[in-house]
This record gives sequence, structure tokens and C-alpha cells, in this order.
Amino acid sequence: MFGSGNVLSPDGRSIARDVSPDFGKPFPEHWLLTYRKIRPPIALGGTTAVIATTLGAGYGHWLLEELPRLLALEETGFDRLIAHAVRPYALDALHVRGVERTVVPLVRYAHFACETLIVPPLRETPTWLELSRVREFAATVVHAGHALSVAEPRALGSVGAGERVYVSRRLARRRRVVNEEELWARLEALRFVRVDLEDLGWAEQIALFQRARSVVSPHGAGLANVVFCTPGTRIVELFHREYVNDCYGRIARLLGMEYRPVLSPGTRAAEQKLEANRLDIPAVVDDVVRAVSA
Repeated sequence: MFGSGNVLSPDGRSIARDVSPDFGKPFPEHWLLTYRKIRPPIALGGTTAVIATTLGAGYGHWLLEELPRLLALEETGFDRLIAHAVRPYALDALHVRGVERTVVPLVRYAHFACETLIVPPLRETPTWLELSRVREFAATVVHAGHALSVAEPRALGSVGAGERVYVSRRLARRRRVVNEEELWARLEALRFVRVDLEDLGWAEQIALFQRARSVVSPHGAGLANVVFCTPGTRIVELFHREYVNDCYGRIARLLGMEYRPVLSPGTRAAEQKLEANRLDIPAVVDDVVRAVSA
């Protein structure tokens, strides 16, 4: 096992590509195929389970990639777990799951030779069964919310959470809505509540999305919480037309939600340019309002 969950053959010459993604690149260009500075491995005896994924340090990838793998594991049968376990939500999940065994810290370019390695499947889009497990687990997390890592857990009423939610990215460094105040003025008139997910603990985020019946959000990790919404919830996702990633749309449709993407102004066809992933989003306010109201 190398880095953030990459699985190599014992001789180090081949990669288990299905569980070792290099996002945006075809298999022949996987960075490990040309990396020549792999350190000698640290031997790990017994049975090791790996759920860590390439981008699992971020919330969206952790929720939709690492957490389903954690829930696929039996609670016994391994001696240690290789996982991202620094962020409060990851620690909360391990606590609620009852995994009290040693978690191997992920260090960049770490290399382990495992006597026995358990590798749960990793999918670009989780299956309905995997998402159902996440939803069931979420109910346990909300119930245990008072014991989790939020310093001062708050009732959802303290953030004014209701059935219509606008998820802002005004505190983020990328993919902010350029004309957010113009958009917010219209949404506020429609009885939406604006939330900054950075201010909420994980249990609070889960409960927020469970209660929502209409969600408007620019594309971003926080919208991974769509997995907690109930069937029939309307999801309106805002995109820059140069970077349209349907990952949350696939999940919303799979779970029976009403999904409506809204693109930035322009006449060019939608694209998914990786270099456009950081662009802020000019919202077509009238299109958003129509998507919410129609």
C-alpha cells in the first residue's frame, strides 16, 4: 500500500487501478507508473484493511468513497485500518462505527508491505446499497451527535434550518457564486435559509439535509450531503459551464430526488475542464428561480 490508499502488487510493478485512481488521467498515465522514489516498505504483520482514497482528505470524496468502504467492512477481522482520520467527521465515523483499533496515520509517500490486506471495492458512483448503508449510518450519527467532536452542538433551530436551504460557498476559496447577494435576495424572498456548512458539525449537516425539501448549491464538497436528503427533494446545482461534474446528480437521481442543474451564462456546450475546476460561478438568477419554483 502506497500513499493515500494506492494498492501495489508485492513486487511493486503493477497497480490495482480500480482502487487506486489518478483522477483525470487514463491508466497508462497513472503517476505511480513513472514514480521512481518509492521508499522501502514498512512491514505490517497480521491483517490490515485499507479504506483510504486518493482525495479522501476532502469531505466529498471521504463521504462518498471512504465511508462506504468503512461500512462494508466487518467490525472484526482486521488488526488495523489505513484511513484518513484527522478531520472531525472522519473521527466521528470511526467512533460511531465502534472501530477502536489502531488507525495507521497517512503520511505522504508512506509505503507499507501488508501480510494480509483487505481492500473493499471503490466505485466512481456508490451503488444504491452502499448509499443506503450511509443513510442508515447517518441516523446513528445524528442520534449520537451529543457525544461527537462538535465542541458545542447546537439545535438546528440555531441556524434557522428549514425545508428550503441555500448552501453558500462564500467562505470557500473557489467556486464561489460571483453574484451571490443578487441571488440570495431572490432566494430569501422565497423563504430560503442561507447556511455556511463550515459552521456546522457533521451531525448538524446530516440533520440539515434530512429536513430539507429544496436545496440550492454551487458545485462543491458540501453537496455530497445530498445523500442524506429524502426522495423527492429538489436539488438545484449551480455550475460554471466550463466545469460541469455530474457526480452529485447521479447520486440524487439514484436516490429518487428531483435534480436540476443550472449553468453559468453562455451558449457553448457544457464541458468538464479540470483547469476550470477553480473558477467562480456567475449565476443566472432567473434560471435558478425557475428551477426552484417550476
